[in-house]
Amino acid sequence: MIQQDINYYKNFDSMAKEVLALLAQTIDVNTFFLSILNPTQSFMIKSFNRNAKLICEGDILPYNMAYCKLVVENGLEPLVIPNLKKHDLTSGHPVTKFIENGCFMGTPLVNEGEIIGTLCAFDIKPYYFKEYDMILIKSLAALISQTIILEDGIIRDPLSGLYNRHFIYNYFDFHDDKTNDEMAILYIDLDHFKFFNDSFGHDAGDDVIKKAAECLLQTVPRGSHVARIGGDEFIVLLHPSHCEDLMKSTQQNAELILNQLSTMPIPIKGNDYFVSVSIGISFYPHNGTEMESLLKKADRTMYTAKKLGRKNIQYFHPL
Repeated sequence: MIQQDINYYKNFDSMAKEVLALLAQTIDVNTFFLSILNPTQSFMIKSFNRNAKLICEGDILPYNMAYCKLVVENGLEPLVIPNLKKHDLTSGHPVTKFIENGCFMGTPLVNEGEIIGTLCAFDIKPYYFKEYDMILIKSLAALISQTIILEDGIIRDPLSGLYNRHFIYNYFDFHDDKTNDEMAILYIDLDHFKFFNDSFGHDAGDDVIKKAAECLLQTVPRGSHVARIGGDEFIVLLHPSHCEDLMKSTQQNAELILNQLSTMPIPIKGNDYFVSVSIGISFYPHNGTEMESLLKKADRTMYTAKKLGRKNIQYFHPL
């Protein structure tokens, strides 16, 4: 998620640039970079090249081919390799064979005990890093990690892992390029959610929220945004492709969401339970251009769905 959210972090860009500039002032190698990792890729989110452009922002390397993988396998301490050709980990590495020789120092970025990326120094000539260099890069990596954690907390709901109320209400601030696109706003509420909290406790209720979040993420089409804005209330922003009809696409996806959520088994104490949902829908820009107004209209429409017996979909109609 961090890779896709990085453009939403308001303070990250300037912090990352300052960190790389400070490393460049202290350590005399060509390239410094920040990467975010997933099981298949190492994605370069920020870079500084003194002369030769060895690694650039936006570069994507196969995870198994990147020195960053060695950093992860090394644990929480910096991996320091002054001479790539003479080190057991890198002498036969494909990258080393390609560049012939160089140096590398990398340290992990950590979020809740999980390594999510790296902060690295790199050159195509050997360089003998000082102890101070290792202390500096480790300290700056901790600063970057904390920045990511704080920025993530601004836009993500900690329980479900979905986007949160702040992200949805400020959606157009994050997506200036979307202001001319059509969009459906789905306001989704779990029916009789109170039953789970009252009958089995809040831990069970939290599990229901997590399962609903997982189900939504698996069900919505690519390019959608899914959020939990409080309690058992979720928002889905649906963006039809340019060749799709807005109403038809929305109806198909809303029905799929309703059916998937309502048939999702929830195992509690050896038994499977089910929870239906009520969905209210408004449309941008047809029902308004301000997110707060669109959410209120979808919310009111969702309550209409509740009054009509729950487990159904209703569309906003102006009075």
